[in-house]
Amino acid sequence: MLLDEDLLRRLERLRFIVQGRARGRPGGSHHSPKAGMSLEFTDYKRYSPGEDFRYIDWKAYARLDKLMIKVFTREEDLPIYLLLDKSGSMGIGGKFLYALRLAAALGYLGLKGLDRVGVYPFSAALEGGLPLRSGPQQIFRLFRYLEGLRPGGETDPNRALEGFVTRRHQPGLAILISDMLTPKGYERGLTHLLWRNFTVVLLQLLAVEDLSPQPQGPVRLEDTEGGGREGLELELSPWAIERYQRRLEAYLQRLRDFCLSHKIEYLLIPVTTPLEEVLFGMLGEKDLLR
Repeated sequence: MLLDEDLLRRLERLRFIVQGRARGRPGGSHHSPKAGMSLEFTDYKRYSPGEDFRYIDWKAYARLDKLMIKVFTREEDLPIYLLLDKSGSMGIGGKFLYALRLAAALGYLGLKGLDRVGVYPFSAALEGGLPLRSGPQQIFRLFRYLEGLRPGGETDPNRALEGFVTRRHQPGLAILISDMLTPKGYERGLTHLLWRNFTVVLLQLLAVEDLSPQPQGPVRLEDTEGGGREGLELELSPWAIERYQRRLEAYLQRLRDFCLSHKIEYLLIPVTTPLEEVLFGMLGEKDLLR
């Protein structure tokens, strides 16, 4: 099982936070400001022609000489889309298992909170996935689906995310879980999500082998994603590793800058990080979980 009983019990304390993020339909555990009959009165606003006059506050009119309408909050569900990279590079260094456990935990939180949760794996293109479902009764269905996934193939985030957008999903919270190690780019795909009013969160998973490879002398590097490229023989010397790490840091900085400039929540997660630290610490600091 991806998550043990102790962690599941601890997750009972957490929920997704929605502060002006994507809205769904009635039934979940997120407050959304809308005029009309609902759970809790929150504020007044000026009446506009065409709005339901039943919610005009006549006492406020007598006091202010202005037509004011009551604004309430009601609970709505949140569509949560888990976009899961299952390309070949995710199979290195424990990244894919970590991604599955992270997706399972986030999906569990969504379903427990009566939100709708779907899983959409991708490599070179988007796969069929597990469509949006809601309710705690879907939790083990989600776990079984995740446990059946295997990494393999090339990765193309642009193509996969564009494919996701063309399916005309209702805007919601799109959580991308990936190592983002791709020569094919990511900017176009992420931008398409934003154009369609998705709130985007990028959780980048990197293994020790990605972040801090060790000197090993002569090695042969193979393409883990089967892209048809020939293997490369080289000397994995301290100098070569230092050069690699400079290029990696430059790439990560470009990714961070892109996310910051496009208001995408970004988090780099080494897979040596305990999952509990991510859920109860790092995602809370990003105001995603509480």
